[in-house]
Amino acid sequence: MLQTEAEPLSFGAKYRRLLFAVVLLGALTQLGLGAFYLGVGHSPSPRNVPIGIVGPEQQTHKLTAAVEADGKFDARSYESMDSLRAAIVDREVDGGLEITQQGIVPVVASAGGALPATALKAVASEANVSNQLPQTLAVDVVKLSEDDINGASIGYILQVISLGGSIASLGLGRLMPRVPQSLRRGFGHVAALVAYAAVSAGIVLLFSWFYGVGSSADQWRLFGTYTLISLAIAGSTAGLVTLFGPIGSLAGGFYFLVGATLSGASIPWNFMPTFWAKLGEWLPTGGGAQLIRNSLYFPEAGSGTALLCLGLYAGLGTVTVLIWNMLGNRSSRTSAVDVDILYPITHEHHHQDGDHEHRHEAGESATS
Repeated sequence: MLQTEAEPLSFGAKYRRLLFAVVLLGALTQLGLGAFYLGVGHSPSPRNVPIGIVGPEQQTHKLTAAVEADGKFDARSYESMDSLRAAIVDREVDGGLEITQQGIVPVVASAGGALPATALKAVASEANVSNQLPQTLAVDVVKLSEDDINGASIGYILQVISLGGSIASLGLGRLMPRVPQSLRRGFGHVAALVAYAAVSAGIVLLFSWFYGVGSSADQWRLFGTYTLISLAIAGSTAGLVTLFGPIGSLAGGFYFLVGATLSGASIPWNFMPTFWAKLGEWLPTGGGAQLIRNSLYFPEAGSGTALLCLGLYAGLGTVTVLIWNMLGNRSSRTSAVDVDILYPITHEHHHQDGDHEHRHEAGESATS
């Protein structure tokens, strides 16, 4: 039996396959993001949320056992309201409960997020009902500013920085004019990333000031915060673009679509499933959200983890850009790995066109 060699697919067939792949990819992306968003945020519930309890020792033990029974809270005893307030300001705990003769008082920090404050109010209300005590009003230790009454500004600022940094990193990584010396080229790219981060921080400060968000905070600290976040996002994305070409810019989309949700800006990590919480904590958006919140409302709180996270992304990204651009014998390549998802179609198309032109020229030569 004779076997005939399969004919190569035509450009039209390959183009139809590409269209089908695009539709399928879009549907799968929508399915994945929908499941992710609803899985993380459709019904967030507390998980080992650190809180403090102040009151008589016997009543404190009883209340501690009650709130820790289902694993939603991790209660710690404090000797006085002053010590509890200090722990909240330092972000050692997210809030607390004070046992008084008039009832159990929820002590909250609305600037730390609406979900912990609401959960503490609910716990205090249930405890007062079960102990036949009157309902009490919450004490807000760290309030949101009047220009940020729902605390959403942190998430919005983070999204602006994420999207802007992603676009800028793609442009800087691919379109920056090359200079003759490789050393200058490397430092030029890094300098451009740092300059962009500073400009981005200035723009964020400007529109934040216009709307009154952070007007009472340390402006230089905010400037440094926004600069570091911008550099972490833009630098890490630029590093991936340097290594893998335009496909590396997908990191920016990941930061914007997934990282912003896991950042803790709207849903605290103690209200997410453990896996997503750990992932969010070590994304630049997560470190960024924590650093912004601390700079705006909790200046005395420690930010070591957030600074380490952002420093790693900024440092590794910019070092990657610097080293790659300083390597010798780079010829004209624009990335370490050339990734082009359209190559199979465009190459085949051009190849067929070239064969057709070659055969046409050969026919003309034979005729002449």
